[in-house]
Amino acid sequence: MIENYKKVIARIVVVTILIAIEIALLTHKKPNVSPTIEIDTLIQNPKTSTVSFLAFGDINLGRKVGQKILNINVNYPFEKYNIQEDSADIVFANLESQISFQNGETGHPIYNLIFTAPPEATTTLQNSGIDVVSTANNHALDYGYKALKETIENLKRANILFIGTSNNEKTLFNPLIIEKNNIKIAIFAVTSFVNIALKDWRKSIASPDTILLKTKIAQIRDSVDVVIMSYHGGVEYIDTPIKSVREFAEWCVENGIDVFLGHHPHVTYGVEKIGSKFIVHSLGNFIFFQPQHYWTQKSYGLKFIFQKNDSGTTIDILRFYPVSVSMQTKRLTDSVEIDKLFNRTQSLSNFDLKHYWN
Repeated sequence: MIENYKKVIARIVVVTILIAIEIALLTHKKPNVSPTIEIDTLIQNPKTSTVSFLAFGDINLGRKVGQKILNINVNYPFEKYNIQEDSADIVFANLESQISFQNGETGHPIYNLIFTAPPEATTTLQNSGIDVVSTANNHALDYGYKALKETIENLKRANILFIGTSNNEKTLFNPLIIEKNNIKIAIFAVTSFVNIALKDWRKSIASPDTILLKTKIAQIRDSVDVVIMSYHGGVEYIDTPIKSVREFAEWCVENGIDVFLGHHPHVTYGVEKIGSKFIVHSLGNFIFFQPQHYWTQKSYGLKFIFQKNDSGTTIDILRFYPVSVSMQTKRLTDSVEIDKLFNRTQSLSNFDLKHYWN
C-alpha cells in the first residue's frame, strides 16, 4: 500500500514539474505575430498615378469644313463624334490648317492645297474636347506669317495648348510640358516641310533638326516621365511609311522619345513597339474631307495609358478607336470595315493588336 502511494506521489511530482517547465517556456516565448500583419507593417504598396493620352490624326477646319463652320454651325465637324465619351485625360491631334481671318475665304480660289480655317474655328476646337494640337505641318504658312501669328494668338486666347510653332525663335524647340495626376509629359512637334517655304520659315516652325532636338530632349529627359514627338512628314496616300520617316522615328526612340506620332500621309499605318517605346508612323485623318481615297476616310484614335509609381513609369496602349472620317467624322460601326482597318493596321505592326482593338 505504502509502495503504491509513493508511486502515485512520484507521478504527481513529475507531472507538476513538467507543467511548471511548460509554463516557464510559454512565459518566455516571443508572441506569435500574424505574418499578414507583419508584411503589411513592413511593406507599403506604392501609390500609382495614371494618365490616359488619346491621339488623333489630321484636322482640317478650312476648305468646305470651314464654310460649314461659318454658315451652318460652329460645332459642325464634331457634331457626330463626342470625344468626351472616350474619357481621356489629354486629347491630342494635328491641326492641319491655320486659323485666320480672310474675309470669309477658307481655301485658295485656284490652289486647292492652300487653305485656312476661319477665326470661328477657334470655338470649334474649344468645344471639341481636344486639349492639345500640333501646329507644325506643311500648311502652317499657307496664308503667310501674318496668318501664322494670328493662329497662335487665336489658340492662346482660347487657352488651347499647342506646340510646333512660335513667334519667338528662341523658344521654338522648347517642348510643351503638361503635368497631370503627378505625371509630367513633354511634347515636341516638328514638320519636315511647308507648302509655302517663305524665307527663314524654320525660325517660326519647328523642323526635325536632330542636333537641336537631341539637346532639348537631353535637357528635359530626367525631369519628366513621358516624352512624345509629333512628326509631320512622309508621302501622302501610300501604304507604307518611307525610309526617311522610319529612320527619324528610330532616331527619336534612341534619343529619349517614348511615343512617336506620325502625321501627313492621310492614311493610317501600324504601330511598332521597340522595347517599352511606341512608334505610330501615321494616324491618318480625323476631320478631313478627302473622299477620293478609301483609306483617307477610315482611321483610328489611339489611347495610351501612362502609369507611375515608386518603381518608375510604364507606357502601354489602352485601345484603338476606329473612325469614319469626313467633314463630320463619326465612330466606325460597320463590322466589315472595322475588320478591314484592323487587318491593315495589324499587317503594318510588329506585335499582336487584338488585345487593344475593341
